[in-house]
Amino acid sequence: METFTVEAVVLDTKNFGDANKVVTLFTKEFGKIEANSYGCRRSRSPLSGAMQMFNHISAEISHGAQVDTIREADILNFYDALTNDLERLAYASLFFEIVNRMTLPHEKSPETFYLLRKSLPVLSKRNPKVAAIIGACQFMETSGVQLNFSRCVRCGEEILGDAAISLTNGGAVCMNCVDFVEDCRPYPDALRKTFELMLSFDWKDNTRLNFKSKQLDAAEKFFIEYVHAVLGSGLKSVQFIREFLGGD
Repeated sequence: METFTVEAVVLDTKNFGDANKVVTLFTKEFGKIEANSYGCRRSRSPLSGAMQMFNHISAEISHGAQVDTIREADILNFYDALTNDLERLAYASLFFEIVNRMTLPHEKSPETFYLLRKSLPVLSKRNPKVAAIIGACQFMETSGVQLNFSRCVRCGEEILGDAAISLTNGGAVCMNCVDFVEDCRPYPDALRKTFELMLSFDWKDNTRLNFKSKQLDAAEKFFIEYVHAVLGSGLKSVQFIREFLGGD
């Protein structure tokens, strides 16, 4: 049986049986993979601590004909603030669910792995809503379904001032083209500048994340609507945010 070692972020977990989990990992080496972790829900299991969502781990995995199995795992970094604080849990789950739902298994993406890894300390220490939306914004840029925030999708002109944006057509629409493009909605200049700041955000920068509440709420609503449109279904974490945090 082939065994390999990966560096990974725990993207999702699902319980099965009395003491087991199906663990979704986003790995540096192979992209997203799923593996069973048998017995890890038992308190004495050497895997119990590592098989928690948001952990950054090193794992030894055996490749099976039907399913892979996690044999050993070491925690490289863990972020208990993400599970002990309801708001942090909610927004970290939103970002991780977006990545999980919008990636395919075994598609190698070092950019996504490093984005997840870099986002974790920021999600655990700073404004989690801001961090999650920045994460979603930057993830979209490498997802294959990215939007054009700064140039008109029809004529290519640079967007200056208030404009429109179309989810169906892939991004911003200048006012000269708005009558020729379907599914247009308002795209204020302040929202465009918010997206541009998010795309350029350096996760190592300790500068205050200074976004106006109105624009942050607009950015959150926009990305949720966009992900729903791409997936054709809703996100569980959005329902959690609405029910427990009172979000829109």
